[in-house]
Amino acid sequence: MKQSLRHLGQLLAVVFVIGSIHLVTILNLNYNFPVTTLYQLYAINFIIAIAGYAMIRFAYWLKSQVEGFVFLLGSFIKFGVLYGLFLANETAAIHDSKQAFLHLFIPYAVCLIWEIAALSKILNQAPQSSV
Repeated sequence: MKQSLRHLGQLLAVVFVIGSIHLVTILNLNYNFPVTTLYQLYAINFIIAIAGYAMIRFAYWLKSQVEGFVFLLGSFIKFGVLYGLFLANETAAIHDSKQAFLHLFIPYAVCLIWEIAALSKILNQAPQSSV
């Protein structure tokens, strides 16, 4: 439990720091990108990263050795949710442009890198199976 809280604290710190840098960059360079959409992107990525982490922890607790597959499933679900909410429909906040896609990709990549690091820490502490 202590390790889980430390991991989630790390995620919160990383999202806050990178999100702040991202926001300041957008405001200083006067990009035509809505700030509320940026908040939504970081919030949704944060929530889905927490849900994915909880599923990985649950799979580890069950000793099912499918944590990697749970991570892949969570990544596919996250990308599907982000695509559906921000890119797929006509009223989407982000339209077809490379710059807008970059703003979508930065929060996704930040949370994905954190998830990979957390998964590797979880798998490195797993007991070795005798095969």
